[in-house]
Amino acid sequence: MPDIFLSYRRQDSSSATGRLADRLEEHFGPGRVFRDHESISPGDDFTEAIRRAIATSTVMLAIIGPDWLTAHDEQGRRRLEQSGDFVRQEIETALQAGVPVVPVLVEGAKMPARNELPKSIAELWRINAIELSESRWPFDTDQLMRTLQSRYVIESDRPAMGELPGSTPLFGSGARFALSLLELATHPTRMIAKQQTGQAIDHVRAFVFLLGSLLVGSLLVLLGFQLQDQGSSAAELARRFVGGSLGLVLAGLVITMLMSIALLLAWRAAGRRVELQQITLVMAYLVSGAWLGLAAGALVFGFGASFYDPGWFGAFARAIGFGLDAPGALGPVLERRLGLQAIPAVAGLGTGALTWLLSALWCIVAWGAFRQAFGVTRGRAAAATAVWLLLLGSVLLIGGLLASQLAGESVPAVARALRQG
Repeated sequence: MPDIFLSYRRQDSSSATGRLADRLEEHFGPGRVFRDHESISPGDDFTEAIRRAIATSTVMLAIIGPDWLTAHDEQGRRRLEQSGDFVRQEIETALQAGVPVVPVLVEGAKMPARNELPKSIAELWRINAIELSESRWPFDTDQLMRTLQSRYVIESDRPAMGELPGSTPLFGSGARFALSLLELATHPTRMIAKQQTGQAIDHVRAFVFLLGSLLVGSLLVLLGFQLQDQGSSAAELARRFVGGSLGLVLAGLVITMLMSIALLLAWRAAGRRVELQQITLVMAYLVSGAWLGLAAGALVFGFGASFYDPGWFGAFARAIGFGLDAPGALGPVLERRLGLQAIPAVAGLGTGALTWLLSALWCIVAWGAFRQAFGVTRGRAAAATAVWLLLLGSVLLIGGLLASQLAGESVPAVARALRQG
């Protein structure tokens, strides 16, 4: 999906918009610029495609030419006053969705006054416009592209204006991963939509991003375990980290695939035919964000709990079979301590719990990426989600019953073996 949405009136600024689109596509890449009919696939619903593109864009450029404000239809009515005017609808949608709108004045146009604009887009009057003049076209468009890069963090396909001098491919990959994480945390549906370009490389990027996120999350969790165990050698700590991180990564991949298959069945039951690769592409980013939020909250919460019980991390590690050598099961009951230790303890526990709460809210918001990707109504998306939760709940219930039955059968067997011994 594109980063830059071009809103313009064809009979007003078609030529200038075409020149600007060519310049932006040359610099940022054709996949990052949306221009009405040229960016909509055959067979797509035009109105829905426009709405989806605006909702997932980083910024809208409202191209204003000399006749943008005064354009009339065949009956002599001003187009901007009509609720069905596409230009008006585009700007209204962007303002309602919180997408930044930048007025771009071309061919000597002036910024409309507030009383000349419909009430629904009157806010446009308050936004500082950028002017692209014919005599300074290269300079003005360069300034516009720098603004798009610096203020709206839109990456460029060309290194001249985007990369730091002396940067290495590893540094660039790390920086892009960090920027993607930041955008995933702040604008999940927009970030996920931008990764769906229809190319095979989309799935490779999603898989690599999921692996990176699982590794980072594993580092956060295992770091807490290792900091609590000061007596182990560096080799022992490295062995635990490698083994633990590989186990968590594999578990994350398996869980991602199982949830994707369940969601595939749920969407089919809801009457929407989708493919598994469409679901795994979105699910990879959802699991990445959820796992990082869970891991970060666990780390902070664990440090807070360690001020009540210094062995909290170690006890938890022994309980899940992480393999620490110190004896004990779950450790002593948490002992409340007063004094200065209460301050970091309460801060850690509160921050960890808040992180989990925000992560849960993030998951709810990010789940809308499926509705954006498949272009369905909220009702159908809610139906698919309900079926998916029902499937997962059934699997967990059956698994829990089997586990309890196996545990119930093993206890008498162990008791008989002890009596015979």
